[in-house]
Amino acid sequence: MLAIGVDLTVLTRAEGGRRNPIGGDGYTPCGYRPNWGLPGMTPPAQTGGPVQCFGHHPVLLGDTLRAVLIPMFPDEVPGWHDLRGGEVLPMYEGSRVCGRATVLWIRAVTLPLPEPDAARFAEWARGGPEPT
Repeated sequence: MLAIGVDLTVLTRAEGGRRNPIGGDGYTPCGYRPNWGLPGMTPPAQTGGPVQCFGHHPVLLGDTLRAVLIPMFPDEVPGWHDLRGGEVLPMYEGSRVCGRATVLWIRAVTLPLPEPDAARFAEWARGGPEPT
């Protein structure tokens, strides 16, 4: 499995994005399950990648923040293992692009995600050092 650290920009309603913020006072890991367009996919092709954690929540429209994605089927969907730093992924809700994520790092992980990994990813998302 993979964990992917990204800089995520959530599009505003005026930009054609979401209508409401993501989450409330609390956020359950992988509680937000958008789809992503991968390099080589022709829109509207997309694949699932829940968000393990955000740098803060709620995530407001127009926010740019760090997030960690955990692709659902990285071995079955061509493209996840080919990602490189700097690539930009459209974030989908249905056919609507609701955000854009720039890939910063990629790490191999096991699922269920061990608590030390989850804690390192959450620390990084809040502005800490890149997880090793």
